[in-house]
Amino acid sequence: MNNFVNLVICGANSYAEIRKLTGALAFINNLSTSPYAELFNSEASWTSVANSFTREFCALLHLSAESPLYIAVSAGSIALQPLIKMSTIMKEKRTEWTSRNELPVDTPLPAKYHYHSIFVCPVSKEQTTGDNPPMMLPCGHVLAQESLTRLAKNGSRFKCPYCPIESMPKDAKRVYL
Repeated sequence: MNNFVNLVICGANSYAEIRKLTGALAFINNLSTSPYAELFNSEASWTSVANSFTREFCALLHLSAESPLYIAVSAGSIALQPLIKMSTIMKEKRTEWTSRNELPVDTPLPAKYHYHSIFVCPVSKEQTTGDNPPMMLPCGHVLAQESLTRLAKNGSRFKCPYCPIESMPKDAKRVYL
């Protein structure tokens, strides 16, 4: 089965592989007596196919096929190095972080850790997409980009719908959840 799955998923690379696949199709109704039964009777192959379909499905939705805990630990380990460096510099200068809820430096993550966010805009009540991503205002509230555009007519200053702080659309940052 593993060979069969690899051939189907990756494409047959030789005439021998194509012959094997077409021969297997001739015995599709009677697999127990088929000389190609080993292509179908492997539990590991079915697991491999299920994992492949899961990865492809998640990729189509721009979601991670990995465990959220694994993603969090991996992203944390990537972000740890700049934070350690910043902490060392701050100790040398004898300064402290001024905010408890915000890091003092940006910790950019590789593109493989940027996923389509599943977020419903509190203003428009629509789920955000890759074309309409969530945007964080300077005050910390998050809206869909289309809602932000509607609030800030022609790119002018606007008031956050949840607090009295005014800001410009250019000050909003894209959020990756």
